[in-house]
Amino acid sequence: MKRFFECLAVICFTVFTLLISLAGCSENGQKAENTVSSSPASSVSEEALQKTAAELAEIVLNSVKFPKTVKVTDKDTIDGIGIDLSLTEEYAVIQQMLSVDVVEIIIIRAKEENIEQVVDSLEKRKESLIRDFAYYPGQVESTEATVVGSKGNIAYLICHKDADKAEEELLKEIA
Repeated sequence: MKRFFECLAVICFTVFTLLISLAGCSENGQKAENTVSSSPASSVSEEALQKTAAELAEIVLNSVKFPKTVKVTDKDTIDGIGIDLSLTEEYAVIQQMLSVDVVEIIIIRAKEENIEQVVDSLEKRKESLIRDFAYYPGQVESTEATVVGSKGNIAYLICHKDADKAEEELLKEIA
């Protein structure tokens, strides 16, 4: 019996260590893969031009309580979301990890002439979230609260039940 409890303790310790290491792998804040444009946008502050899309997404993540999230970097997944990367200078896409919640943050620094097309793509993504991912009451609340907008050449989608509060914090940074 003593041997059984020793084995159980070793197994519990191993599982706990594995869970801790996996949680460390899910941290956000990685630098964006793409480059930031140095051309100024007339209605976006100079300070916002210095922030990457990933840094702006981090501001949104810290504005309200989000479940565990992961940065999406796979181009096929991003294409599946409906974003034409040829219209962008840089982007950050963050989605919920394993969760019953539906949350998503998309920040795009669009090429100046493409901002309307990018915003249209984000509106379609919002419709897709509502139509295809909202099965439970909490999911319906999050997807229906989704905000899409733009300022200068920065377009964004925030899917969260408190998306309006997160949008306020983002707009403070890009005003």
